[in-house]
Formats: sequence, structure tokens, C-alpha cells
Amino acid sequence: MTKLEPSQTLKAGVFGITAMLFLVSIVFADQNAMAYSGIIDEKNEYIDFQKYTGNRLLVFNDTQIDYCITDNKENPLFNDIAVNAVQEWHKRIVEVTQNSEVWDMTMHVYPKDESICDGYVNYYDTPDPTFFQLSGVAGFSHPQTPVANVTIYTDDYQSTLLKMAEEDETFWDDMTIEKFKDIVKNGEHEQFDSQMIKRITMHEIGHSLSLNHPKTDASLQDEPGTMGYNMSYNQIDDDEVINIVKAYPNGFTNVSNEKSIKLDGNNNKKILTLGEVVNLTIELPNQDGKLPPSGIEVYIFPEGTNSQRTENAPIKIIRAVGHKQIVNNGGYFADVHSIMTHWGSSTKVLSIQFKVIKEFENADMIVVAHNVGGFEEQWFLDDVLSVKKALFSNLLLDFETTEYKYYLMGTNPNRVIEKESAFKVNQEKLYTDALSECLSEKNMKKCSDEIKLEDFKQEIESASVWMP
Repeated sequence: MTKLEPSQTLKAGVFGITAMLFLVSIVFADQNAMAYSGIIDEKNEYIDFQKYTGNRLLVFNDTQIDYCITDNKENPLFNDIAVNAVQEWHKRIVEVTQNSEVWDMTMHVYPKDESICDGYVNYYDTPDPTFFQLSGVAGFSHPQTPVANVTIYTDDYQSTLLKMAEEDETFWDDMTIEKFKDIVKNGEHEQFDSQMIKRITMHEIGHSLSLNHPKTDASLQDEPGTMGYNMSYNQIDDDEVINIVKAYPNGFTNVSNEKSIKLDGNNNKKILTLGEVVNLTIELPNQDGKLPPSGIEVYIFPEGTNSQRTENAPIKIIRAVGHKQIVNNGGYFADVHSIMTHWGSSTKVLSIQFKVIKEFENADMIVVAHNVGGFEEQWFLDDVLSVKKALFSNLLLDFETTEYKYYLMGTNPNRVIEKESAFKVNQEKLYTDALSECLSEKNMKKCSDEIKLEDFKQEIESASVWMP
């Protein structure tokens, strides 16, 4: 969600929310995440827990991205703005990647067949939910919907409220929630000019493509780029395109190829792409009545020959009781991590994470399982992995702007940020619920004086944490 914030404080009556005009920002969770950026090593960028990225990998599943407008016949100008915004994103991605065959991004106005739509752009005068009105929302890109839903609110209702408050000193003293909603939904407001609507549209489409707000220790108002808050800055920066490439290392390709190996079933060859960060799972068979495995050893032979010896494997991942080892030779992989992700009475799953940095055609694999009784079981997997170049392979291998890593859930520094964010969102919800109840009987000034955000302290452990 983005919100348009007034340049001066809206009196304490508006739920104590300080807003600044013409600045686009994210929902509370994202704002609070910014506050904790100091926890993270500034040299590294961790992108596996980005809310928008996690869902968009499921939404955009081929090399063409089709946005649609299905209901906006009252103001065709907005349709043109949306078309131009999508074209601008496409143009900049082609320029930065120097790849003319990059995604074919298209805006369809009133398509006959909506099944082609990967995302929608909607324009409305003002938001319906009171929560959005009170937060000063000007645009919203939903991070967890089956398609990329972008909504733009075109009326400057925030300035209407400020002007009314300037003309009446008792404006907030007499304000009730019903009166506030009536002014927003039924009052006459000036419409944002086309430049502002275009800027908000560009920003929201950026969110739908996986981008969050930039990390900064300074004011976000001064940050450049389309995803920054500086509304006079209209350029899509190179770094913003690069972050999209990082989020989708193979382009918007089909991601239905599950990278999971089941040792008791038939497995198709897993096709990896150069530069890709891979999460590969190896699932041991469920053997009822037998002792569960106590450790797993995985040996990967990227060049694949008919006779293999485990001691000669370029990549060795050993996770056994009292023994943990990773050997990574030959320059095929980088940043190898492993963890037992599932435990059960008779089943274990080993999750391996790595970045592919060298092509190979037919990798063989040996998997060895040990149980607590000392017995060993072995599987030989023939021609199980291959690595090929993809849309952005060379770019991914040549990036020098930042180190970007995908971490397993148990070790990712973003876990701290996500917990703090979830805690803050929960606190804001309880605070808003209490204010809403108060406003059914009292005016805004009295409620905002009586109820303070800091009164709704929550245990961080009790807050739910978003997972991709």
C-alpha cells in the first residue's frame, strides 16, 4: 500500500497519523521495516523475504507481462497514463539490461479475454476503507493476491481536509468518524494533475514488479528513483531495474518446475539457470516401521561419469550427527548452505541453497542416509541436474553494485525486520480498533487525547511473521 501524505501535520485528530503531502509510502509494515535497516550489514542486500517478490514469482510466469484495465470508461486519460507507465518500465528494463528480447510488457485496455491478465491497474476517486482514508492513501499495490492488483486514487482529498482545517480552528474538535468519511467520499476534491497520477502509477507498478522502497538512513523524501518519495523525480533508476533482475533471475519464466528430488519416486531432470539462486530439496523416503535417518550425505558430480567415488565429488554436503561439512570445489556453485528442513518420525528433508555460477550438462548425484542404528542406505541419481544460460544470466554474474544473498529462513537477517514489522502492524491494528470504538461515542480530539499508540505494547513473539 502507498499513501499520499500531507506536507504539514494533520492535527492530532486523524488518528495521530502524521502525513506529508505528495509523498508515496508503503503500508505500516514496510515503513517500520525501514526503521530497523541499521541492523543489517549495509554491504549486503537480502531479497528473499521481500513481500512483493515472493508473490510475483507466482504471478508472472512467462516472458510476457500483461496488465489490464477493465473499468475506467469515465476518464480515458488515465488509461493513456497507465499505458505509458507500462511502456516506460519496459523501455528502461531493455535499456539497462541491453537485451531487446526482454519481457514484452503490455497494457490491455478493456481486453475481451481477461484470462491473459497478469495484473490489473484500477483508478478510483477515493478509497472506500476508512483505514485507507485516515492513512492518506493515494495508491495501493497488493502484495499477496493471485494477480498484480494496482489501484490509484485520483482525488486530492487530503488537501481538502487541510484547507477546511485552516479555515475552521474547531475543525478537528468537532470531527467524528462519520463526518470524516462523508467529507472524503462525498465532498468535492480537486483531482491530482496528470503528472502526479503518472508518478503514482509508475511507483505502484514498480511495487507490482517486486520493488520495495529504497533503504536509507536519511529522509525517504530525498531518495531518488521511482520507488523513492521525491515526487519531482520521474526517472526509473538503473539500480531499480537491477533489483527487478535480481528478483527474477531468469526473467518472468515458468516457475512450475519444482526443484525437489524424491528418492522413492521418479524425478525429471532439474534444469537450473546460470546466475540463479537455487533452493533444492532432497526428500528421503518415508519408511514406516524402520529407524528414522539420523544424517544425510550428498555428493554432486557436475561433469557426470558412469563410475563415481564419493571422495572425488566436487561438491559434498554432509549433515550427520556430530559431523557437518561442505566441500565446494570446481567453481560450479557459490554460497552453499544446507539445513534439515523437515523432521518426522521416519522422514527427513535436506534443503540445499546455492548460486549457480558455471554451466554443466549432466550432473550425477549420490545420496547416502544413515540411521541411528548405524545402517546405511545409498541412492545413485543419474543425469539429475543441468545448468543453462537464461535471460539475465550474464548480468547476474557481472553485478558489482551489491552482494545479494538468499538466506535460509533460520539464518536470514530479514527475520529480525519481519518480526519487528509484524509487531508494529499488530500494535497499529489494536490502536486503530480502540480509536474506532472511541469515535462511536466521542469526537476525534477527545479520542486522540485519550488513546495513545504506545499504550498498545505487544510481545514480538506473538506477532505473525510473513513468509514467502
